[in-house]
Amino acid sequence: GGGEAQVRVAHLSPDAPNVDVYVNGEPALTDVPYTTVSSYLSLPAGKQQVTVYATGDTSNPVIDAPVEVAAGGAYTIAAVGLIADSSITAQVYQDDLRAPSAGNAKLRVIHSSPDAGPVDVVPGGGEPLVTDLAFPENTPYAEVPAGTYTLDVNSAGPNQTVLTVPDVALASGGVYSAFAVGTVYADSLDVLLVQDNASTDASATASASASAAASAPEHMLPDTGGSA
Repeated sequence: GGGEAQVRVAHLSPDAPNVDVYVNGEPALTDVPYTTVSSYLSLPAGKQQVTVYATGDTSNPVIDAPVEVAAGGAYTIAAVGLIADSSITAQVYQDDLRAPSAGNAKLRVIHSSPDAGPVDVVPGGGEPLVTDLAFPENTPYAEVPAGTYTLDVNSAGPNQTVLTVPDVALASGGVYSAFAVGTVYADSLDVLLVQDNASTDASATASASASAAASAPEHMLPDTGGSA
């Protein structure tokens, strides 16, 4: 509809339990585990009160925040930070679901690891997609040729590789968010790749060519370390 926004919720707080998400007092998503990025919900434009509770416990919200959404816009509302030090908060990212030009994919990076310092993200052998990206910032979407990439996540400055993510497949016409998740402390750093336009018909050709890759829009990439 003309007066609606597309809004999805991401649970990216490493020490938070499964959560229930309410919008304007109504349950929208229940029992959402860590590293889940939901499908988009259609919400009326304007101010939405987003409340996040530990699943089944509505006595004490983990997050209770007003979020302003514009008609026609797409947004990711992410629970980021830690419960342990009360840094958990709602971070709102603006999504851009418009298709890239032919033969390309669009990719952005979101830094969701609360104890990891600023990072550079570099496709193997290429120019950095982002340098000095700090928690909880995100990058603009960059257009890259469709294909399979290895992504190196380096700590900015000394340029030490903290995480290598092999075989990142970016389909022609696909729009992707790569979330850096987990913690350095628990040696659980990982990258969560989500296709933002998996369920939209941005263009018939793009969705047709990307449909094979879109069958599992919410998968974790192969785990590269122990998770705590």
